[in-house]
Amino acid sequence: MTKELFGARVYVGLHPFSDDVMLEMRKRALAIHQSINPHGMPWSRCTRESLHIAEPFQQVTELIEHVVETEYGCSVSQLTGREVVIQNGQCLPLHCEDTDLSAVFVLSTEARANPERSDYSGAFVLVNPSGAFGFKRLPWEGLRSELIYPAAGMLMIFPSYLAHHTHPYNAQEPAVELHFELNVVDNHAHQRLRQPSFPRTL
Repeated sequence: MTKELFGARVYVGLHPFSDDVMLEMRKRALAIHQSINPHGMPWSRCTRESLHIAEPFQQVTELIEHVVETEYGCSVSQLTGREVVIQNGQCLPLHCEDTDLSAVFVLSTEARANPERSDYSGAFVLVNPSGAFGFKRLPWEGLRSELIYPAAGMLMIFPSYLAHHTHPYNAQEPAVELHFELNVVDNHAHQRLRQPSFPRTL
């Protein structure tokens, strides 16, 4: 018997709010970052306080809950959100989370990648769990890593066990994102999450 194993359900969609709302969320996220992240590195925030109930981020939380219910067939039971600010030359190191799903909502980015010149500036990378390194693959297989180029209003949702990182950011204006870690409920949905399929919504 042959099985296609290690599939992962990944959602990528554009859901921009109005310009005023996006700007207000960006200003608020930058202010929080400056007040509780004195080291200025995107992974060094010293607290785990959640933003999901703070103004004006509730609408992003509601969007995530709706997409999770629609695309994954389950409900969010617990959610923690935080701001992530990435300055010129910075990146997020390779890591994974211990929750069920992770979500990223992009408030702003000015990165300019040029993949034809092997310039992946600012790209968000998901690593295939069946290969520890992005370049390890069989001749007939696709790339081990999925590169996603962020844009304002983009929402990404993926299983938290997928290792992920970003390529160094190359713009003077910082990228501002909201990152969420989710636990979900619904046994049937958990079975769906484990199915070896590769749907991807764009």
